Amino acid sequence: MKRIFSSIVVASLALSSFAGGLLTNTNQHAAFVRNPARYASLETDAIYFNPAGTAFFNEGWRISANWQMVWQSRDITSHIDNKKYGAKIYVPVMPSILASYTTGKWSFSGFFGIPGGGGNAKFNDGLPMFNQLGNGFKALLPPVAGAQATGDAYSAFESTQYVFGLQLGAAYRITDGLAAYVGVRGNYTSATYNGGIHFDAMSASGATKVSPLSLDLAQKGFSVTPIIGIDYKVGNFNFAAKYEFAAVTTLKNNTKNLGIFGENFNEGVAGAGEFIGGKVYAAAYQQALAQGAPAEMAAQIAAETAGQVAGSAGGTLGMLSTLENGKKLRNDTPASLSLGASWQATSWLQAMISANYYFDKDAVVESLLGGADNNVNLEHNTYELAAGLEFKVCKGLLLSAGVQYTDFGITNKYTSDLNFNNDSFMTGLGGKYSINKHWDINAGFCFAVYKEDKNDLKAATYNRSTYNATIGVDFKF
Repeated sequence: MKRIFSSIVVASLALSSFAGGLLTNTNQHAAFVRNPARYASLETDAIYFNPAGTAFFNEGWRISANWQMVWQSRDITSHIDNKKYGAKIYVPVMPSILASYTTGKWSFSGFFGIPGGGGNAKFNDGLPMFNQLGNGFKALLPPVAGAQATGDAYSAFESTQYVFGLQLGAAYRITDGLAAYVGVRGNYTSATYNGGIHFDAMSASGATKVSPLSLDLAQKGFSVTPIIGIDYKVGNFNFAAKYEFAAVTTLKNNTKNLGIFGENFNEGVAGAGEFIGGKVYAAAYQQALAQGAPAEMAAQIAAETAGQVAGSAGGTLGMLSTLENGKKLRNDTPASLSLGASWQATSWLQAMISANYYFDKDAVVESLLGGADNNVNLEHNTYELAAGLEFKVCKGLLLSAGVQYTDFGITNKYTSDLNFNNDSFMTGLGGKYSINKHWDINAGFCFAVYKEDKNDLKAATYNRSTYNATIGVDFKF
């Protein structure tokens, strides 16, 4: 029971995330999809990736609107039942809007997007951990329901989460080659979790579905991220750095249903153990009588059985208190440091490199069950390395390509069926077409190849795949 709910909360936090740390999306402009090494950019996407660089924009407005479509697959092969499980994650619309206004030595900019996950994950066929847990609950079936289980347990789960971010800030050009930036981003988190574990049973009245666990819960929270940056230009080179401070986030539960064998304990699970014990006692008492035991002996057998069941369930049920309505849990966004450099080698060729470091181990991410912080199980913080090239093919047309490697520092203890992030190697391709001096169109496609994780501790092998298509329009006036 602990594994199912502790995994639920973390699973949705990176539904569409394939670029960034465990809890961070950095694919916030179409230019990133075609070339991920953007952190020294002096183009319109610098509003997000290198905000200090906006101080070097020409005077006037820049506005950018971007649309991305992301689809992922997550596959798990259980070595226990030799069965493949998985989920498809689809984000049809992932928008971002960027804007800046430059006047004199000042540039004021803003960004709106989804910087911390977003999308919907459906596990219609269940997962190994769900089904194994359900099979364990079948041991309680005869005394609880007076019926005989048929077949294996099954489950279904759906999770949706979005972290919307609104960023505002200002950059100042200190000298002809040096600029600095200060800003802040507000983050609004909205998440929902729905699902349950079931198994079929036969009783005197016929077939029935038993649901030992079910959940219908929503969470909301708000946090603030201060941001600072610096940009330095010299000759044909540009260097930039950006630091985003950690955002301490608290999510509050709005629990409509925390179902335990059909009873709703959303306002308090303290009585769940007593409820299960009472059900077990009544069924065990009738069963003992039917087998010919005297009433006094039947009562003794029923009391012992109920006590054992309630005792074994009590500790786990106690940890379910963090699922109750109104409970608050930490779900921090980690601090991050981004570095970038670009070199205009010729009039038609530019080379770019970037590095990101996410302080994931310092962020507190409490699970929905018991408040455990799973980030302490990471081997090290996440880091990314990226490189890209851009070619001016002819007037108005630029083509680009880039790669990015991400190492999450994942350990066997951190990983679970719903919470796994394989190290990845991403490749992006695309281009920019300048219609005139005011309008640019960016388009790109990228895919990520993930390292297979054969986890002996979990007796499973984990695989992922991610694809992203995007288009964006930049307007300058």
